[in-house]
Amino acid sequence: MVSKAARREAVYDLLQLRCPLNESLARLAAFDWPYSEYLAVVEVRDISHALDEFEAGRIGADELSAWAEEVQGREDVGVDSNGRDFIADAIFQLSTPEICGPANEVALALRQRMT
Repeated sequence: MVSKAARREAVYDLLQLRCPLNESLARLAAFDWPYSEYLAVVEVRDISHALDEFEAGRIGADELSAWAEEVQGREDVGVDSNGRDFIADAIFQLSTPEICGPANEVALALRQRMT
């Protein structure tokens, strides 16, 4: 059995993009589901960091979308009460480019809302 601390670390690796997305997803796939408590909280700064990574070319549009989709679907990730509406909307927009438009346009609009 994997420890709660190891799971929390893996979740934060995802949220903060501390390692390549495919590595984070592989680590997280090893944990049991469902999970009934929050181990991490997504914050506005996590959205900002993901946008930084995208704008710098370190992750592509597909990775940004996959990241947002994974964050949105995790039962062990809560949403920070400071900025809850913005975070929820940003995650939705980033995870659904087929509805909300290309990542570069969504990223620009989100940046404008952050200032």
